[in-house]
Amino acid sequence: MHEQLARLLQRSEPIGTFTTKWGDGTIDLLVADYLSAKLPPTELIMSVRAVLLRGQEVLVVSEPNGPYILPGGRREAGETLLQTLQREIGEETGWAIDNVTLLGFRHLHHLTPKPADYPYQYPDFCQAIYTAQARQYTPEAKQFDEYVLDSYFLPIAEAQALALTPGEHYYLIAAQEQEVAVD
Repeated sequence: MHEQLARLLQRSEPIGTFTTKWGDGTIDLLVADYLSAKLPPTELIMSVRAVLLRGQEVLVVSEPNGPYILPGGRREAGETLLQTLQREIGEETGWAIDNVTLLGFRHLHHLTPKPADYPYQYPDFCQAIYTAQARQYTPEAKQFDEYVLDSYFLPIAEAQALALTPGEHYYLIAAQEQEVAVD
């Protein structure tokens, strides 16, 4: 494991963990979520995500595996974390964002052997998790794909009743607390 990541994880307590399958169902991952003012080393951050708020509503994204509240995606070469977040949120949802604040990070650890010709970080990689405000909707910014079926705002209380991961619940609470601190 990367030395800086190992030190950060030793000083942190996860707010939730779960296992998931990626790819064609052959890649098993252990996922741990952390509320943190510090990020793992940038070279380990493969994607950037955010809880997107609009007043007392949160953006929910529907995908074939169910709803989630952390839209975002993979970094492209040369992008800063904020540039990735802005681009990915726009592409997935059509929303431009502002008032971006760090909430923490998600650590993903491969539980299966590295697949042949696997182009991604192995065995550990991370996602930076932020909260942001929905600023303006631009439908033509949205790119349609097989992963994102729809995105819509729900009152936070209704979103909390969805089948979210434990980490998503804590990120949502932390995002609300950030919202109150900003107001």
